[in-house]
Amino acid sequence: MKRLTGLFLGAGASCEVGMPLVWELTEELKNFLTPARLRSLNKSWHAQGGGHSDETIDEFARLLERTDLHYEALLGWLETGFRRSGPRSQEFHALYSWLAEMVYWLLHERHINNKAFIEGHIRHLDGIARLADQNLPLWIFSLNHDLIVECLAATHQIAINAGFSSELVSLPRRDGRGNKIGELHAETMTVDHLERTGLPFLRHGEHGINLLKIHGALDVFAFRDGKDLLRLRPTEQSVHGVLEALRIANAELIYYEPRAPNHRIKTTNEITYADDDGEMQFLRRTLLAGAYKFQSRASQVVPMKLLDHFRQHINNVSRLICVGYGFGDLHINQVIRSWLEFSAERCLVIVAPGSREIPSSLLHVAPQITLEPASASDFLDKSTGIARSRQELLTKRVLTWARAKLSIREQQQFRRIMKQGLHALEAAKRYSDRVLAEHEAESKKTQRGRK
Repeated sequence: MKRLTGLFLGAGASCEVGMPLVWELTEELKNFLTPARLRSLNKSWHAQGGGHSDETIDEFARLLERTDLHYEALLGWLETGFRRSGPRSQEFHALYSWLAEMVYWLLHERHINNKAFIEGHIRHLDGIARLADQNLPLWIFSLNHDLIVECLAATHQIAINAGFSSELVSLPRRDGRGNKIGELHAETMTVDHLERTGLPFLRHGEHGINLLKIHGALDVFAFRDGKDLLRLRPTEQSVHGVLEALRIANAELIYYEPRAPNHRIKTTNEITYADDDGEMQFLRRTLLAGAYKFQSRASQVVPMKLLDHFRQHINNVSRLICVGYGFGDLHINQVIRSWLEFSAERCLVIVAPGSREIPSSLLHVAPQITLEPASASDFLDKSTGIARSRQELLTKRVLTWARAKLSIREQQQFRRIMKQGLHALEAAKRYSDRVLAEHEAESKKTQRGRK
């Protein structure tokens, strides 16, 4: 049996296609959620009969001002306040759900508002498609909530299996008045699959990608009272189809109520919608973030059993390429460590621009680890034999500079300007190609006339 190479993806694997790193997402969050805005929102919540105590809001506002805490630390602080079971524990829990939903929407907007950027830069990760041709199947384990792997697979028409069954559910799309205008389809993962029969991944020798997203995803939701999961199916096999399904789920799965704000029932961190019988149903978002992932004493939407499936299926590969992961999750690190300890034939490649040292928890298996200080695309290109054009290489260098030197808002403006410049270059190239073709045709015509 051929030894397989697999991928383990952290945030650094998607950043070249427009997705934020942890501190970039934190900056974006804090640009919106300033202490003043938090207090203003709380006043409006009080006016509507809700809200939180000034003590809780003031404590949270002080944390927002700290520059050493990223968004996962903020979520972890709220989780800790809830777990202490004090008189304000429910306030902490409510704020955690609200902040987790805000993170979801920031990532959602990164996809929906940057479709052209994703389409134009998804080919930076073509090396993954090459790996999928060489490894049957290609196992990808991901901590990312984004849909970049799904967009890449759709671009290359590669089958992708996320462990969901062939059982489909249809979700009714509705307009702003609650009238049904179509359907959105999704595949399902049941408790029975998770706990007893196993997940129906592609088998050894089959072409495609087996994708296990351990920390939830933008397109995965808990349903049927939170017992099962569903995953949105693209409306077509393209980047547009992947992103359109995400847009539809958040914009057109609604429960119409004339007396509600915007005529829609809204619940925190859930999609509330009317099924075909008009009954209210819920899709609970699955993003897992904070300080207590996969801990038995904590509650989470993502099934605890998913970590067992990661522990099981990582054994399908003998070489694991770890891209853009900072080894900050202890539950993940322990699985990788155990996998390496099992056999000296297994090897880990750590890919990150600043990769200089082996994580301390893995020093005892250092001979099995290789450090590759490179970006995801540079490493994938080099290891799979992809040669880039001068324009592609220049574009990558410019975007890397912008990410390192500019703020989030400046990066967004820079991408718009760069997009306009690339369009101008493409137009100039088309014009020059047309002029050259006309000159060539005229020259040939002149030569024939002389003969």
